[in-house]
Amino acid sequence: MINLEEAIDRIKILECPTGELEDRVVNIFEEYNIANKNEITINRDEQLDKDGAQGYRAKIANDTDQSVTILATSGLDDYVAKVVDAYIEK
Repeated sequence: MINLEEAIDRIKILECPTGELEDRVVNIFEEYNIANKNEITINRDEQLDKDGAQGYRAKIANDTDQSVTILATSGLDDYVAKVVDAYIEK
């Protein structure tokens, strides 16, 4: 659980090209030994959208009890995505 919390702290400060958000999150999960790339799915979830931020849900195949919610905004030119919040959803 400590690794997941540390990974989420790192995701919260993530800024990257918009099309790379999912890959960057997967790489962080791998780096913190949470799961392998093929065990992680990240999907856009419009129901999670909040205050202009787009919502994403990250699920780990071997953990059906929880997921990670990620909220990100795009810059004016829609090139850079900036994570504004990330948290564990149980």
